[in-house]
Amino acid sequence: MVKIQRPGIRKIIEVDLEIMLHLASLMERHLVELQVHRPVRIVQEFARILGKEIDYTIEALHIERFARQSMDDPTVYVPRIFRDTTTARVLTMEYIDGIKASDIDRIEREGLDRKIITARGADLILRQIFDYGFFHADPHPGNIFVLPDNVICYIDFGVMGSINRQTRENFADFIYTAVHQDEFRTTQMLLNLTEYDEKPEVRALEKDLTDFIGQYLYVPH
Repeated sequence: MVKIQRPGIRKIIEVDLEIMLHLASLMERHLVELQVHRPVRIVQEFARILGKEIDYTIEALHIERFARQSMDDPTVYVPRIFRDTTTARVLTMEYIDGIKASDIDRIEREGLDRKIITARGADLILRQIFDYGFFHADPHPGNIFVLPDNVICYIDFGVMGSINRQTRENFADFIYTAVHQDEFRTTQMLLNLTEYDEKPEVRALEKDLTDFIGQYLYVPH
C-alpha cells in the first residue's frame, strides 16, 4: 500500500489553522462561558497532532514502534514498512488483504469468531495504554482489519497517543476507586488527572461523582 500526500496540503492546513487560532482567541477573550474549555489550547494541540500526522516518516516510526511492542503477541499483526520508498510525503507499507472490523457479515461468512475478535480488540487497547503507554488513538472500524485466525491488524498509524507511567497509575487508581465506590479517593484521583487554573470545590465535585457513579456504574447490560 502506498500513501501519497496531496500536493499543497501543508499550505492549506497552515491557513486553516491560522483561521481557527484567530477564532479561538476571540472566543476565549469575549465568551466567558467558553474560557473553561480553553479553545486556544485545543487548537494548539490539534495543530501539534496534525503536524505529526502529515509527516509520514513519523507515521513510519509509529508503525515500527508498535511492531516492536507487539512482536510477541500472535493475536496482533503489524504491516511492514518499506523504508527505501518512504519519505515525509510518501508512505510505503505492506498491503493487507483483510476484512474491515465493521463488515460483520463477511466476518461470519469467513468463519471468524466475533466474540474472540471483540475480546482481543479490547485487550489490545488496554495493553497499549496500561502496559506500554503508547497507543493507537484512532481505532475506528476503517482502521482495523481482521485476518485469518481472528488476528487483529491496524492499518493507519497517523494518530498515536502516549501516556507516562504516573498518569497510567493514576488512571488505574481512578477506575479502581470508582468501581469500589470510594468517592473521596475517586475525587482525588480525578484531580490528579486534571489540569485546572483554580482548584474546584472538592465537596461539590465529590457529590457529583457520587451521583454519577450511582447512576451509571451498575447499569444492567
